[in-house]
Amino acid sequence: MDSFTHRSHDDITRTTVNYFARSCVIRDLARMGKRGILFVSLGLASRRDTRRLARVTRMSLVDVARVRGAGASTSASRRRNYRASRVTLVRASSSFGAASASKSHARGLALDRHLVVDRYADGLRQLHASPDVFVIDEFLSPAACEDVIARARAKGDMTQSPVVYAGWTRDVEAWTSTVSSGPAVWVGALAMLIGSTAFGQSGLGLLGEGVVGYLAAVGAAYGASMSTVAMKEAELRELRTSTSTALDGSGAGERELIRATERLLPETSWTQYEAPTVIRYEPGQKLAPHFDANQRADVEDADRGGQTLATLLVYLNDVDEIKGGGQTVFGRLEDGLAVQPAKGRALLFFPANVDGEFDERVEHEGAEATEEKWIVRVWVHQRRVGSPCGLPDDYASL
Repeated sequence: MDSFTHRSHDDITRTTVNYFARSCVIRDLARMGKRGILFVSLGLASRRDTRRLARVTRMSLVDVARVRGAGASTSASRRRNYRASRVTLVRASSSFGAASASKSHARGLALDRHLVVDRYADGLRQLHASPDVFVIDEFLSPAACEDVIARARAKGDMTQSPVVYAGWTRDVEAWTSTVSSGPAVWVGALAMLIGSTAFGQSGLGLLGEGVVGYLAAVGAAYGASMSTVAMKEAELRELRTSTSTALDGSGAGERELIRATERLLPETSWTQYEAPTVIRYEPGQKLAPHFDANQRADVEDADRGGQTLATLLVYLNDVDEIKGGGQTVFGRLEDGLAVQPAKGRALLFFPANVDGEFDERVEHEGAEATEEKWIVRVWVHQRRVGSPCGLPDDYASL
């Protein structure tokens, strides 16, 4: 409806207005309140809709009739009312847009309730608001950056960065639910029909044939959905070509990283952090647009602390700004916000709000690297992250 506010009055034809008014279901008319009654006053709502509007809005038919007035009595008066009310209609549709914008704004405010950040941290700069994106220059010392890289190299198990198809449980549930409530029932009925007519079965034996047919159809749907999940994960692996390894937090550079993270996010502790993951991008490697949070985190991430509330990336080496490449890009933000890697610089953003609500605005990607790029990542979760994803239980005593 907001598009009406961008069109001239001459472009708003009576046909368009009639179509909108008559195509609105009654609950939409009721939700519009006075604006819904505007359509009645223009004579654009049918008598049936008028009666239903009266019932839903608890107005008497007499009151609605008064609202309709002479505007619905003749086609000539309808035209006069329409011409006199075009500006009112445009203003009303502007109100629809304002209401929609208000809901969007309210949702944005809810998503912006993220983990508390120390706004006085040295080197902290806010690059974007709503959603909030921060960089912290010199978050790690050069010595710490070099130590983290050296520890990752020495570990010797840098392999292709793992990918998980987030939301796979939702897809599996959708497949099995659809089949179990429809096709599987027909398969069971068909099995019973064949058993009855071809083999003369009856009673429990016939019922058993139906149950077996039903379960076979549901099982086939489950198998097909799992195959689809595996295929999507294979596609994701092709989009993430970097290599990575997880450290145990015992190195000097890692300990500096954990302490700095606890200072930056003062209401969190190391127990909520996944073990630092070191990621290496070689020239030509990249990471396609993705989300760090999971819409089904309550199920799929239950064993690793629940939803991801914050992502902290620290660039461990400088990348030539002239050559470009290797930036972290937020494609859904204005002009595609891009963060340039710099040794010791941290990037902080929030994939979900403090309640774990998924925020689709912070979709991001790793642009193709033109030279070697190293980063270390810490994911902050809602609850304690246990083994093997989290830091060792005795980390505090190391």
